[in-house]
Amino acid sequence: MSYSNELKPAQILNLRSLQELNESFYLLRESDTAYFSMKKPENNINRVVFTLETSSINIQPTVRLVSCVNKNKKYGSYQSFVVEPKDKSTGITVVMMKLDDPKTFYCNVRILPLNTLNDVADKEADSKILTVNLEKANVILKTDITISPSNSGEAMYSTHDVDVNGISDLVTLSEITELKRELEFQGAKLIAHYCQEILSVIVNETAANSVAIPLLAEDYILDLPSDKLKELLSANVIVGNLCTEIVGSNVIKDLNRDWMAASALISYLL
Repeated sequence: MSYSNELKPAQILNLRSLQELNESFYLLRESDTAYFSMKKPENNINRVVFTLETSSINIQPTVRLVSCVNKNKKYGSYQSFVVEPKDKSTGITVVMMKLDDPKTFYCNVRILPLNTLNDVADKEADSKILTVNLEKANVILKTDITISPSNSGEAMYSTHDVDVNGISDLVTLSEITELKRELEFQGAKLIAHYCQEILSVIVNETAANSVAIPLLAEDYILDLPSDKLKELLSANVIVGNLCTEIVGSNVIKDLNRDWMAASALISYLL
């Protein structure tokens, strides 16, 4: 077993919490008219786009709830979010989250460094939220993270299935090796830290409402109290921008420069 597969503490001490970070953000929620279905307007009710704004830097990342498919496979047990470092950027991420039970939380990240959202969006798919078809992507890189509590209740994480070979034809072997290392270790640890905070949001909100643990259904997410919704969405923005920054700084570099927006945001936050 490699070190990345071993269970490690998810919480990073002295790192600002989602609640603290959100003091720097203003969350704007709008109807996502650019991705409305024309054939079935009744499907547009939950098609919304969230923009995180800050007065300190001129970076406005966006996040959307999406339905994710790949080669006719639907990831129905996951709730997915697509993150853009800025509107219409080349270089996006799809963050797929699943809560099997109170003890197992999955965060699978698909990084599309050479595509815009419009490249992979299917506005006319029969879904109340936007469908993203990964089969349309030029390149997909991935990393999967699992979070579960230890016997003492401390959140632990492990990293699985880091795959960056999709971009190997464009860069050197040493760059591929460094990219994989960054995603497996520094990137995965930061992702795990904020995912364990998301798990706390979900469990606490569920307990407060005395209902069964949800599978992150979009209706549940969109009905969260505004502060908890903001925490959930900003965590996805951090995860998505972090992965975009890692891929950009290691291998994309001057292929396109849109990843620099993600780099500026991560530097500002962390």
